[in-house]
Amino acid sequence: MDVGTGARGPVGGESTSSAGSGGGVDFFVSYTGADEAWATWVAEVLEAAGRTVAVQAWDSPAGENFVTWISVQMGAAARTVAVCSQAYFASHWCTQEWTGALAGRRLTPLRVADCPVPPVLSTISYRDLFDVDEPVARRRLLEAVGLVHPVRVSGGFPGRPAAPPSVGAVFPGRLPAVWNVPARNLLFTGRDTLLDGLRTQLAAGTGRVAIAALRGAGGVGKSQLAVEFAWRYAADYQLVWWVDAETPAGLLAGLAALANTLGIGSGDLPVRAGEALAELGRRQSWLLVYDNVGDPATLARMLPPATGRLVVTCRDPGVGRVGVELVEVGEFTRAESFALLRRYLPTLSDTAADQLADALGDLPLAVDQAGAFLATSGLPVHDYLALLATRPALLLAEETLHHPGLAATVTAARERLGSDHPGAAGLLDRLAFLAPEPIPLRPAGSEWLALGDPYTTHTALAAISRLALARRTDTTLQLHRLVHALLRARLTADQRRIALAGALDLLATVYPGEAEDPSAWPTYATLTPHVTAVAGHLADFPGLAEPDGFRLLLHRTCWYLHCSGQNHSVRTLSHTTRTRWITTLGPDHPDSQIITTALATALADLGEHRAARELAEDTLTRRRRILCDDHSLTLQSANNLANQMAALGEHQAARKLAEDTLNRMRRLLGHDHPDTLASANNLTLLLADLGEHRAARELAEDTLTRRRRILGDDHPHTLRSANNLAFHRAAVGEHQVARELAEDTLTRCRRILGEDHPDTLASAQNLAIDLSVLGEHQAARELAEDTLTRRRRLLGDDHPHTRDSAGQLELLLEQLGPAL
Repeated sequence: MDVGTGARGPVGGESTSSAGSGGGVDFFVSYTGADEAWATWVAEVLEAAGRTVAVQAWDSPAGENFVTWISVQMGAAARTVAVCSQAYFASHWCTQEWTGALAGRRLTPLRVADCPVPPVLSTISYRDLFDVDEPVARRRLLEAVGLVHPVRVSGGFPGRPAAPPSVGAVFPGRLPAVWNVPARNLLFTGRDTLLDGLRTQLAAGTGRVAIAALRGAGGVGKSQLAVEFAWRYAADYQLVWWVDAETPAGLLAGLAALANTLGIGSGDLPVRAGEALAELGRRQSWLLVYDNVGDPATLARMLPPATGRLVVTCRDPGVGRVGVELVEVGEFTRAESFALLRRYLPTLSDTAADQLADALGDLPLAVDQAGAFLATSGLPVHDYLALLATRPALLLAEETLHHPGLAATVTAARERLGSDHPGAAGLLDRLAFLAPEPIPLRPAGSEWLALGDPYTTHTALAAISRLALARRTDTTLQLHRLVHALLRARLTADQRRIALAGALDLLATVYPGEAEDPSAWPTYATLTPHVTAVAGHLADFPGLAEPDGFRLLLHRTCWYLHCSGQNHSVRTLSHTTRTRWITTLGPDHPDSQIITTALATALADLGEHRAARELAEDTLTRRRRILCDDHSLTLQSANNLANQMAALGEHQAARKLAEDTLNRMRRLLGHDHPDTLASANNLTLLLADLGEHRAARELAEDTLTRRRRILGDDHPHTLRSANNLAFHRAAVGEHQVARELAEDTLTRCRRILGEDHPDTLASAQNLAIDLSVLGEHQAARELAEDTLTRRRRLLGDDHPHTRDSAGQLELLLEQLGPAL
């Protein structure tokens, strides 16, 4: 059976037919979820004729792998009856079922819709059950499976009805006498879980009308889901009526039209609408669909009586206040996106389908538009993706067969928001320049993006949420990436500049905490995509002023990325920022020098020491000229330059600069100042490079003691000092003590910084050396191999740290010889 797209998972309940007993059956019914009504009708007709049948909708046990179950049932059944439709032949899993049955010459195809039959099936006979009344369909079914022989004499006048046998299943080919549902979408794909849940929810209503509200953003397919539900389960109802409920007048007009069809009521629209609802109260087995309800209050006034079922589609979560349980309709699964794209493009590769689905954010309407466009235009996928990135409104403007294009949908919703709540509309335009990731918003006075007082904040978020232009969770909003792009695309150049300036102002209100504090990293992780996105848009608006608060946040974000080990991201963000700030602020501006330091640090961490040294030296020269030799920022630059000189082998010059810097810091800042301790920590490494291990050990121990007292045992700077001290202790022969400190440090690094952080990997490498020296060769080898694997993945084969790990592992293996 179809899985992933058009899937039917196992249903609950114990089987009551012989199919559930594990024995063989006469027939197995193969079908896709869209044709379940046909499948159960076929099964009941066959069982009424005295045969045993296995059908997934009734017999698949809860909790069992239904793919395995189907395989077992097909193997045990004497014959497989295939319920054939376009959806059936499009399904990968159903194709496996019918081809398997065909190979065993045990297949009986039944077409339930006018659809082409695969060439391999054209050589065997099949029966059509569609476009005929139920007695004819029943006779054709029984003839197809050999339970009755074709009648070889006339049955009399063809128009005379025959008395059907008593069969409980409703014939799926019949539509209710009262019916106005829009045409079925023959390309409808997937959504079986939602359809099954919708049917279950409607069946559970007691004491009042059973209501299910399909809620979601424009383009997720709420209306198409309701259309498919009405068609798929039409046989369950005697009346199905579709109402365009976007406006109060539309809702009244739709109900008044129902009254006219039923031949009741007179007078104006409200009177006839009321008569229609009253008439429904005197009937059973009816279904109403209120499509695109715009006002919860209108819905509350026009609820139907408790004798039937109501499906509502809406964007506004406020519909829940009416007492309706919301069914959230979201994007396609990736498998559903693949399936719909291949309905248009059968030969589309997995890679291309994945690229398209990812770029389209699995939004059903956009996937439909993309598939149709590519199928008719012949445009290569890579060209489509490039065009989508630069001109989304062009590609997403054209209407589909069943819905306006996504561009028109987004534009209409934005225009309505501008009319109803201009402040919220302006906010949405600003948010469109952030990333399509969750955006934390708040009233002024806390740690997220500040909007204003609580009332202003929540009314603006509620207005945006009512039109489903963003997904809201408390005070967090997230825009779909295509909605995000289309909102920007509709703006003029001046409007984009204004909105981007507003986005900068929003981010300028944020203080996430100290970038070196791991407890602040989750906040930084949430904000980083938005900082990066806004910084990227600034390239389109040269000269746009960046608020002081935004520049501070951008620098802190770079430093967070460095502290958390994301050095490639630091290099990218700091490089583009430095280029921009040198142009707009000048190379001597403090912010230009700060971002240059961030870039130099990233380059050094990535092994690009010569480029890092040039930047560090330039920054030190400028700060000495502008600030003087003893300024704290000048001393920071001197410390950084000493590190780069040492990395390039200039050990004596680096030591001289480092010692001078440490002495100045102790005199000006004190022995316990964080900058002083950073300088001392770096000097220990220089001393070790020069072979002065005991001096390095003494200084490292003093630095660690101070950092533990001031920062605590788990601070990243403390852990770095602990790792260095373990290295220095090993260098002076204190291997057991070094091993104990290294083990404790590695455990803390893994917990605080993560398995892949550069400091964690440095700690792991040191511990591997200690283990090897102490004779624990297997543990040393395993740790060294893991460290090398991680460094290769994170840094590449050519990074100095990777080469160090590779050299250490090679030496370890040589020392061990054949022992391992």
